[in-house]
Amino acid sequence: MTLVKRPPILIVDDEEEARAMLQLVLSRDEYDVTAAISTEDALRKLSVLSFDVVLTDIRLPGIDGVHLLREIQRRWPDTITIVLTAYPSLDSAVAALRAGAHDYLSKPCPPPEIRRSVQEGLAKRRGLVKRWELMRALERQLLDGLQALREDRLAGVEDAGDAVAAPGPPSVPSQIIRAGSFIIDRERHVAMLGDISLELTPAQFEILACLAERAPAVISPQELTRRALNYDANDIEASDLMRWHVHHLRRKLEVDPNQPQMLKTIRGIGYKLDIA
Repeated sequence: MTLVKRPPILIVDDEEEARAMLQLVLSRDEYDVTAAISTEDALRKLSVLSFDVVLTDIRLPGIDGVHLLREIQRRWPDTITIVLTAYPSLDSAVAALRAGAHDYLSKPCPPPEIRRSVQEGLAKRRGLVKRWELMRALERQLLDGLQALREDRLAGVEDAGDAVAAPGPPSVPSQIIRAGSFIIDRERHVAMLGDISLELTPAQFEILACLAERAPAVISPQELTRRALNYDANDIEASDLMRWHVHHLRRKLEVDPNQPQMLKTIRGIGYKLDIA
């Protein structure tokens, strides 16, 4: 018998009655529901558990819900966020959507509307995960292809060395990119941060190389996707792809990925490598 995983959902609301209602509605749809009473409580739970969807109020004790949305977008970009608030306003709706919210609902909200929003959020997440899996598969193919090319080049050099007694002309210098403490050798596919060799996937290597070439200029997600991944995407798709790649690249570059000092996001524009 195959066990079907119940999608995990986090509810964030300081009102006990609202939490109980949401837990009842979503548990009936066989979601695995966890509750938090504040932004701080939600961040603690997000740090130790994985959630497909977070359903949150905006007005919370202490740190507000918009801050929570931003933290989720930055630290767990594959988690879908939905706002459910009793105090809707144009300003809070714009702030929530800019912070990555999938949907913005007003209390009291009919249960069918909540279910619809959650189902659409889960469908969106499945689409994102499929695109990321496709990108990882393409990265693997690119890495295998690069390795095959290197092996062919080495074999050709060895054959030429056996056939020619006299030394040949000097080899062509590697294509080197220097940006601050970064040294990137495109030909050898080597990236250094100071004296530290970075272990990067092909996509991460190309993203870093593109940013280093243009540093400290800002590059949009769409341009990065086209140049680094050789893939034409619309604004939304490019933003989703780059958010995921940058999230994982920061883990290899930054002392604290949650407070990046080198690979920075310029909100609403794109990313830049800060080499100051």
